[in-house]
Amino acid sequence: MKSFFLGISILFLTFSCQQQSNESKQSNQEVQQSSVIKIEDYQKLKNFASGSGMAYYNDYFYIVGDDDPYLAKLNKEGEILERFQLWDTANVQNGRINKKVKPDFEAISLFPYQQDTLLLIFGSGSNSPKRDVILSFNPKNKAIDTLQGKDFFSWFKTTANLTNKEINLEGAAYHKGILYLLNRHNNVMYSLPEAGFGSFIENQSTKDLSMNSHHFELPFYKKDTARFSGASIIAEKNQILFSASIETTDNWQDDGKILGSFMGKIDFTKLDQKKPFCAPVFVDDTTRFKGKIEALHGLNEEEELKIYFITDDDDGTTGWGHLKL
Repeated sequence: MKSFFLGISILFLTFSCQQQSNESKQSNQEVQQSSVIKIEDYQKLKNFASGSGMAYYNDYFYIVGDDDPYLAKLNKEGEILERFQLWDTANVQNGRINKKVKPDFEAISLFPYQQDTLLLIFGSGSNSPKRDVILSFNPKNKAIDTLQGKDFFSWFKTTANLTNKEINLEGAAYHKGILYLLNRHNNVMYSLPEAGFGSFIENQSTKDLSMNSHHFELPFYKKDTARFSGASIIAEKNQILFSASIETTDNWQDDGKILGSFMGKIDFTKLDQKKPFCAPVFVDDTTRFKGKIEALHGLNEEEELKIYFITDDDDGTTGWGHLKL
């Protein structure tokens, strides 16, 4: 772990969010770097569309796709072991829910509730009311429940002062009594106390919900800004691990060209620092990884942090990979 943070800190003398804004000089610096975050393994998942959210529970990964009607359970080799139907398959073609009606599942997080651990699955909210969706999945009994997503997203947008065009939840993670939700448009992380969200699950009412917000500045590349795309927790370090990507689109309903993906971390003890640790992902010393990393999870294996991730390639396929730092 120490070598991970030391190596990345050195890398970030050039790549950090504090890099110079001059586009030409910035691009040259990035290409010239010989020490970069490089993907160790990458493959396509079979029969799973548009991977977008990931959680890790009891030695297995659970993933959702923004237009896939199923929740999938995977092992570390990327093999799908089980599927659980989340959404009506009446409007599914080639394994994908029609774009006009898809719930746009973008984030999934563990959440303690009563005697259980639930997986909360969030739609992005980017096309109200179609994507104002929240589901809960209980890994023990496989029960799937629908929460009052429309009420929640209405409350969320009002409280966060977001318009329908600005909301686009892309990451969710739970840590020490707080549920964190990351919004792509403005790179803001919202923190919601467990008690209030637990009350929302139980009573289907937003009256006990509350939130705080933390705005962050992520790197620029070719005049575009990296924006949040996923999140998970490094519990032993009291940090949130996030992915971000640059996509050339002027709205959150249409896909755009992917210019690059990033990984970074936010220290919960330093939430006032606006420019978090954040580094670009490469396939070799000079070539940027052009996949859109949508979700990730880090595991300590053999004294190193191994990060598993999924990509949404906007063509109905999902990538599965990892890198070791």
